[in-house]
Amino acid sequence: KSNAARFPVLALIARKYLGIPASSAASERFFSQGALIISKLRNRLNKSTFEIISCLKSWGLFQDELEEAKKEEKKREKKEKNQDSGEDNQFIIIEN
Repeated sequence: KSNAARFPVLALIARKYLGIPASSAASERFFSQGALIISKLRNRLNKSTFEIISCLKSWGLFQDELEEAKKEEKKREKKEKNQDSGEDNQFIIIEN
């Protein structure tokens, strides 16, 4: 704090990256994801593979098949719901 006026950019960087998080939610989320990655079926992943998968997941570049299937299911349900609600709003014109 005493040198913040002297080094303003460095002070901002230090506050952003060296600050202690107020909650442990991020670390709990990370360990929860780790438990999903290393399961009974994947118990032989080596450390580097686990690190790569963890990083890719946190960056949003890698998703499990289960996550993909859930997203596709939600999209399909939403599409079906929109089609169903569209059918209810249609009118039939009967000419005599």
